[in-house]
Amino acid sequence: MEGITENPLIIILIVADLAVCAVVLLYFFWGRRQDERPVDMARLGKLVDSLGALIKESDRASRNLLDALNERHRRTEELFRQMDTGEERMSEAIREAERITLKSGDFDRTGTYSEVSRLADLGLDVDEIAGRVKLPKGEIELILGLKR
Repeated sequence: MEGITENPLIIILIVADLAVCAVVLLYFFWGRRQDERPVDMARLGKLVDSLGALIKESDRASRNLLDALNERHRRTEELFRQMDTGEERMSEAIREAERITLKSGDFDRTGTYSEVSRLADLGLDVDEIAGRVKLPKGEIELILGLKR
């Protein structure tokens, strides 16, 4: 995913600034027609200066927001990369532990025996259980026979 583009935000900012300017100018000139008073150029100059400052502040705020969003996006992407790396390392460690455990033959059969009993209670036959728990059929039959 790429960073947030600033084009849509800039366009929205420009439209909002132009709308504010249009409303202020419309109000100023419409009010003048209603009163038929002459235009106060000093007041109009201050108003234009205020609008200019407002536009600059709005532009600065939108750029700060865009920078903050891009930084959060970058940090989120980094966290996802770290999470993927951690998941890969954990999966590899589990596979290695299983390989070592099976190779050494030193593992707890109690959990396996309980699993055989549970699968039998679910209605699986000896062949299906043997396929799941990786024990010989004879051992499974012995476990089930002792259970009865």
